Amino acid sequence: MARTTPVMKMPLRGSGGRRGPCILWGSFTLGSSGAIASASGFLPTTSTAGTFGVIKTATKTGRYSLFFDRKYRTMRVVGLTIQGAADAAIGNTNANMVFCRNLAALGSAAQSFDIQLALASSGADTDGASGTVVTYEVAVEEYGGKS
Repeated sequence: MARTTPVMKMPLRGSGGRRGPCILWGSFTLGSSGAIASASGFLPTTSTAGTFGVIKTATKTGRYSLFFDRKYRTMRVVGLTIQGAADAAIGNTNANMVFCRNLAALGSAAQSFDIQLALASSGADTDGASGTVVTYEVAVEEYGGKS
């Protein structure tokens, strides 16, 4: 599978080589109407749902799907953050909260999950302001057997 961005994996301290967890990270920047303007890190942008990369979920406001290159033995979302656009207020009109949805149950092999943006005041799904940067960190284990 061709990659448009470099693979960045960092074995965690004390992982003992190939069976330990790795951290995959990256970010994407929003354009107008919540569209993805650019991505950096592990996942490139994609226009086809279900393929390697990050895509705005077509039928959901403020939701983005992340599809990884393979099914991992375990996948845990370690961190999700939003960084507001320069000179744009983050208040009651733009997304000011970010969380994970649709991650496979613990112990199940996972290949994807969704990131959802919402308003803290109401919990309503909403798009982020143009220029908003969403950053993700995901801990994965690639191999079977004891860790």
